[in-house]
Amino acid sequence: MKLSNCIKKISGMSAAVIVALTLTTQQIFAQTPEQEEIKLEDTCAVHQVLFDNAAVPVLTRKDSETCKDSTIYHNLAEKIRFYTNFESGRVGNVMFCGIDTISDANNANIAHYTYNIYSAEDPLNPVDTALAPSSRWFYFLMTGVKGKSVTINIKHSDPRAPMYSYDGKNFERFDPLCESVLTDNPDNDRKRLITTKIFENDSVYIAYYTPYTNGRLQKKLDEWRYKTGVNIYSIGKSSQGREMPMLLITNTYKSDKEKRKIYIHGRIHPSESPASWCLEGLIDTLTSNSEYAKALRDNAIFYILPFINPDGVALGYSRCNANGVNMEINYNREDSLTEQEVKNVKKFIETTTYGGEHFDMFINFHSQVANCATYWVHTEETTSPSYFKNLMTFCALTTDNNPYFNKECLSFSRMNSKYLEGYFWDNFGDKTVALTWETPYSSYNKEDSLWVTNQNLKELGARILDATGDFLGIDNPSRVITLPSRTYECRKLNDAKHLYLRDKYYIATSDKAFVRYKVKNLQPGEYDIYQWVVGENKRVSEEGENCWKPIGKHIQDKEGDYIYTMKMKKGEKANAIILISK
Repeated sequence: MKLSNCIKKISGMSAAVIVALTLTTQQIFAQTPEQEEIKLEDTCAVHQVLFDNAAVPVLTRKDSETCKDSTIYHNLAEKIRFYTNFESGRVGNVMFCGIDTISDANNANIAHYTYNIYSAEDPLNPVDTALAPSSRWFYFLMTGVKGKSVTINIKHSDPRAPMYSYDGKNFERFDPLCESVLTDNPDNDRKRLITTKIFENDSVYIAYYTPYTNGRLQKKLDEWRYKTGVNIYSIGKSSQGREMPMLLITNTYKSDKEKRKIYIHGRIHPSESPASWCLEGLIDTLTSNSEYAKALRDNAIFYILPFINPDGVALGYSRCNANGVNMEINYNREDSLTEQEVKNVKKFIETTTYGGEHFDMFINFHSQVANCATYWVHTEETTSPSYFKNLMTFCALTTDNNPYFNKECLSFSRMNSKYLEGYFWDNFGDKTVALTWETPYSSYNKEDSLWVTNQNLKELGARILDATGDFLGIDNPSRVITLPSRTYECRKLNDAKHLYLRDKYYIATSDKAFVRYKVKNLQPGEYDIYQWVVGENKRVSEEGENCWKPIGKHIQDKEGDYIYTMKMKKGEKANAIILISK
């Protein structure tokens, strides 16, 4: 039911003529609950506000003797207090717009409060001065709300369905169907979010998305450091002196000589907390005791920097570090304009690749406001055909059979040296497959039928890990990938016009063609068999192409070789098959 349908009039006052009281951030955001009560004469000011389409002047201090209604509303508003004195807590101004009564589900009258919440802008950027500061993130605590209905009009931000929590740990969404509603905005073409809820507890935290703080990361680091193959060290300190912990994850009892090297980092933009939950899922999977995780640690070295911007996270900024700099585009600046965090990352890369070494992959974890997950793929025109083919193959592996990521949601951009992907391209060329990964905040599709949760973000992280292992050809007993060991009347091809695993695929030259696969020492168990369907390298693949297609099942009674033969008709293509253990 719309709020306008359930608001009643207060005795002696029309709902269209209601006094609004604007309190400054310092005044309305108490530092402690015991702070001295705010006095009315310290807060009266002149403002114009819209309420029921009527602009109403607020009484001035000189008119305070006639401010009876303001006094009533102000005293009631004092019972709801706002706090941001905790990590990542941040908001701009809060405007108390008024109070009325509504009927609850039992037809009882309860107090209904309305506030305009203005999210805070980041500091001005001293390096990229033309870049407007962001104000996406908000995270605050309200107290004194039990049994009250509160409407929050979010200003200067763009949430679709914000989060709330009664304990600051377990967050859930405001119901997007009836508690968090997009309406027309009379000031511009963008929709306006109005969130209304009757709260069950006295205190409630409200955030753009579930926060992921330095405190949360430290708790997980304390857990991960005791996992097999995990070493944690700092690559340096942030601008404000916070450590930047790096996880090095590999089997240290095996030689590093032939291992693949993967670098992943996240949270360069502090507001993008969904990316951290996704990365947590990847790390949890990688550090588990599963056979797949063990195989990844045996054959690869993962360097994972969960927070490149710990200061911005602590301060509750949206897209900048403590100095106001958007570090995402800070990689090609002269030394005097390069932030300390970026210097630390570049030094880490230089040290780790010393002597002609290179990273095989780099994944840059982000979140975006669009209702879909995406990879930012750098175009063939600004890289090379083979590099673009590798990017698109990895994307296809991630989108395959993925309920959270559609192949139509890929994004494309020119390679640019100001990004870390550009830094890798400038220094390592085709050797390092580098791209940006973006999770959504709200929904995985435009229809809002599949909402983002911490749990499915973690599942996404695990799926990215699967794609990484498949793409790099990391042998493991639970995802066994093999190429043809024998072919008949087939031609071998290697081009950038199609997507395929490893360095070749085959095309049948007659209807008598076949390819034969041999898996050595296959472990006992039940397997699903899939064939990689080679398709054209398009921005959006055709249906049924560039994906794993199920072709059969197999039960292996005891360890031994397994042979699979696939007959082909002229013109059909063959590449890899995968046996996935159940």
